[in-house]
Amino acid sequence: MSKINGNTESKLLKEHNNLITKTKILTYSIFTLIFIGTSYLSVVFIEKHFSGNISFYAFKSLSPIILLALVILLFLYFLLDALRFLYVLRSLQIEVTLGYLVKLAFINMFLSNITPFATGGAFAQIYFLSKKDISIGDATAATTIKTVLPIIFFFITTPIILIKDKNLFKILPSTNNMIYILSLVVIYILATFGFYKVLKNTNVIKRNLSKILNLLERKKIISKTVVKKFRNNSFLEIDIFALNIKRFLKGKKKNILLSVIFMSLYLFVLFMFPVVLIKGLNSNISTSQIISLQVLLTFLTYFAPTPGATGVAEGGFTLMFSNFVEKTDIVSLTFSWRFFTMYLGMVIGLTIFYLEIVKNKLEAKSI
Repeated sequence: MSKINGNTESKLLKEHNNLITKTKILTYSIFTLIFIGTSYLSVVFIEKHFSGNISFYAFKSLSPIILLALVILLFLYFLLDALRFLYVLRSLQIEVTLGYLVKLAFINMFLSNITPFATGGAFAQIYFLSKKDISIGDATAATTIKTVLPIIFFFITTPIILIKDKNLFKILPSTNNMIYILSLVVIYILATFGFYKVLKNTNVIKRNLSKILNLLERKKIISKTVVKKFRNNSFLEIDIFALNIKRFLKGKKKNILLSVIFMSLYLFVLFMFPVVLIKGLNSNISTSQIISLQVLLTFLTYFAPTPGATGVAEGGFTLMFSNFVEKTDIVSLTFSWRFFTMYLGMVIGLTIFYLEIVKNKLEAKSI
């Protein structure tokens, strides 16, 4: 069980629940409309840039065989998303049915992609896990680990891919290729060092953070009230993060290994969608290069501030693959990629989310 004290847990539970209740439904609806509008405008912009007469619904490579392959990938995509979460939970000695986690996977896909920096998905998962009598500490631990594992994967693989395959730099609008490598290596080293320090001793990070905040306060860049609030919240998050990682690493090795394996398979299936779509166009780009480009793109979208990385994802995908397919196909390719990897799952998640909210309201009234 979580070591977070009762008062803190009650406070966190209240905060997370407030983020999902009716006061936030309007906000989520607005975010949804923003996502739809931004996604549409992104694809239209790409369409106008390449050709004004292309319909992004007309994708000639969607033959019956391609469609069958995409349907199989979709099934695996959603299943593996739930399985990776299942074994993270089991490593923390939390039991939840796979069926319920499939529901959560869709809800997470919906809320993560309509909120900036994917913040909504974690809150939603914590909320719905609490409905299964799982403590806020355990739910926070599970969602933290589920988020951290792929980030670690991308921080490790991205610099390796860039160093190994120099041809990938052809897609970057600069001749200063070493700047990209060095920047990623520096980020990787700093992130690894910070991760290690947090696990070893959170006080080191807290002291350094306090020094920065105090400097900003002295320079009157931010107020004393803001500094105090940010310090308290960040210190709590640092402690929770370190505790969660340690709890996960102390779990059964079998469950830890399976969570990593299913996470890797989940990402592999995600990267196979553009492989199937592009190969249907008889492009000469290799499968390994498509996957490498997808790793780079996904890494970049983790830092995109827009909901669901909208605009950044479409623009990045078009930039990366426009040299390998016909210009008349890039718009349809981009739309099809986003449709199968995001839009479809989001529609399902939206439906499940609002049905669950209505169900919870009806149950609350009947008590």
